[in-house]
Amino acid sequence: MVSSVDPIECGTQAVNNAKRSVDAVVSIVENLASTLENLNKTTTRVNALLDEVEEPLRRLMPQVSQGLNTLSSLGEASAALTELAKGIGPLTALAENAGFLFGMKPKAPSPSESVAPDEPPA
Repeated sequence: MVSSVDPIECGTQAVNNAKRSVDAVVSIVENLASTLENLNKTTTRVNALLDEVEEPLRRLMPQVSQGLNTLSSLGEASAALTELAKGIGPLTALAENAGFLFGMKPKAPSPSESVAPDEPPA
């Protein structure tokens, strides 16, 4: 049994395996270096882009915030005016009726109110 094992052949296989392993490690390290270089280039581009965009955005944000606050205030004012109109409606009707009681002519009906849609014009 001992005579069937060739130590030179085993040594040659071990050297070939070691060479393949070293080649694989070198290839992995080269790929890693290339990936890191691409990542560094990308990071540099992103930083340059942020340098260009960041300052204008910082200057613009107060105006955007002020515009949104103004829109919110307008919405609140609109709601208040709507409530006021609802409250004034009965007073308007009362004033028209009171004017009629004091001899004032009621307002002339508009052309759309003068002829009912179901009635043919006279």
